[in-house]
Amino acid sequence: MSEDAKQEIPDELPQYAKVEDLMRGVRAWLNPQNGFRVVRLHMYANPAKRTPEYETEIRKGISHAQFLREYHLVWRSFQGRPVYLDDWNRNFHVSKEFLRFAPHLPVLRGWDFGVGGSACVFAQLMPEMRLFVLNEICESGIGVEKLLEEVKSRSLEWFPNCKRFLDVVDPAGFARSPTDERSCVLIMSQSPWFLKPIPGIQNPVTRRNSVVKFLQRNVRGQPSFVISPACKQVIGGFDGGYHFAHNKSGQLRENPEKNDYSHPHDSVQYICTRVFDIDTSSIDYGNITIAQPSYALMG
Repeated sequence: MSEDAKQEIPDELPQYAKVEDLMRGVRAWLNPQNGFRVVRLHMYANPAKRTPEYETEIRKGISHAQFLREYHLVWRSFQGRPVYLDDWNRNFHVSKEFLRFAPHLPVLRGWDFGVGGSACVFAQLMPEMRLFVLNEICESGIGVEKLLEEVKSRSLEWFPNCKRFLDVVDPAGFARSPTDERSCVLIMSQSPWFLKPIPGIQNPVTRRNSVVKFLQRNVRGQPSFVISPACKQVIGGFDGGYHFAHNKSGQLRENPEKNDYSHPHDSVQYICTRVFDIDTSSIDYGNITIAQPSYALMG
């Protein structure tokens, strides 16, 4: 928790009503269905409960999910242990406003393919090695061609005049499909897409550590890892949706649970494993002309 947590953690407010901020920790709105006035009281209404010391004390003896539910009004129920529990700080890492992209810098797209769901996360490496996670696409039950169509459409909509997209994919995307003998990467490289994706690093520990390095780093008090509020699934995953589940004996499993949150988080990890392989020395951050990026890919 930051020294002065000026924002409440949850984002679970009604979208159908105009929410009023009556005072710190107190919000109100009218229910349009019955006309009732609803007042939402958060613990930050009490100044004594806004300090890091207070939160450290109340965390003792309860799970992360219980802490979010009981003290921050986050009603989503997450089981297990959040993958980034010790390094994630929602108030610090989530931007208060939607992030804007820099047209003169490449947009990094991280791809994850799977039967249960697919995802593409969009990010940019900003000056001083700050990674901005700008937007996300999360789909279930669609093939790679449909995902490609969606990514192309959104790329044009969200990043007009972008000079270059760099694609980092799930290494499993290089494996051939048992149905038509084509891999996801082969489909991406053919007409009409003609993409040149590179593989992210598969090792789970390396992947998670690559994200932790960004989470732990700051630049003169500003986060090196910044997420736009548009990325609901990525944020929800950091809050606990992306977690280590318990096995039947009560022990935490070695790898995170596969669910709706894991796909965009895999995409984020693939980006983070390769982002420092980009030769940024040739990119002029003050000029819209972008030199051809080069990679020193690890094995």
